[in-house]
Amino acid sequence: QSNIIELTPQAQTVHEDFHDDGTAEEGFNAGSGNFTAVRYTAIDEGESVVRFKHYQIEDGGALYLKLYNDDNGMPGDEFFSQVIAGGLVEGWNMQDLSSETLVVSGDFWVGTKEFSSTSPFGLDTDSNMGVSYSRVGSTGDWTSIEGNLMMRIFLDCGENCENGGGSECTAGDINADGIINILD
Repeated sequence: QSNIIELTPQAQTVHEDFHDDGTAEEGFNAGSGNFTAVRYTAIDEGESVVRFKHYQIEDGGALYLKLYNDDNGMPGDEFFSQVIAGGLVEGWNMQDLSSETLVVSGDFWVGTKEFSSTSPFGLDTDSNMGVSYSRVGSTGDWTSIEGNLMMRIFLDCGENCENGGGSECTAGDINADGIINILD
């Protein structure tokens, strides 16, 4: 027998957005009751949120997944929250959000609120795009994290891809490297 693989069919218009290089040099925790957030940009015509993907350093734990509007380059009002618990493993973890009918446009933020059991998130320290932040408590200031938190978002630009989605949303370019090939 061969190794077991898991596949998730998706439209050609779905693309994975990320800032990390896929390798965690360190782990990062904001701490119980504290927050993380990573900025992303959707096309102005709007894109559907399909999945959330994060890398964690250890098995187990739980977290709140949070989505925020942008407020002048910082996380603003929260517009989605969901607990993710059970079955989290060391490495990449994926949460299906396609049934939530979430639509984003322009800048928005993807992040977490941590529990005491939350495993450290992967932190890519080889580069720093300046888009990863943390906050202590609900009223603390958002502070920059040195490196890129390994939190990714899958967006579906749908018909908007054909109507000016541009390089941000090339139909079939799942890994967003600018070309469509077997890696997609």
